[in-house]
Amino acid sequence: MTDEGFRVIEPQPMARAMPAWEGAFPQFDLVVGYSDLGHVFMADSASSEFAVLHTYRAAAKGYGAFGDVAEFADEVLRDPGFAGYVLRNDHVAAIRELLGPLADEQVYIATPYPFLGGSEEPDTYSVGQVWVFLDVVGQLLGPWA
Repeated sequence: MTDEGFRVIEPQPMARAMPAWEGAFPQFDLVVGYSDLGHVFMADSASSEFAVLHTYRAAAKGYGAFGDVAEFADEVLRDPGFAGYVLRNDHVAAIRELLGPLADEQVYIATPYPFLGGSEEPDTYSVGQVWVFLDVVGQLLGPWA
């Protein structure tokens, strides 16, 4: 993982990358990245609209259309306000100090999950595989139909 607090990936079909979330946000068909804390960056391949999934809340915020993923990352993900409020880079730095850096396809996971009473204090996090994390949280918060 980068020090930026997020990773942009080769676009993956939502149905394959996050099957437990299929139907939750039908307007978005691609996963284009994720944050160190498990937010997911989604795109609509037809309209070039991008959104951020706030995983623990099962809510997404749209950010409009962009020419490509790099432009979305430059204008949204690297924005200092977004980095402070959503990516929580200071919070992630405290977690990283306790748990070490993340490897590819890993995220920091609050335990217990905030929607199950977790505090999200840095010492309550563990490291896990992003796709397993998304599948478990999606199953707990779904179904979406």
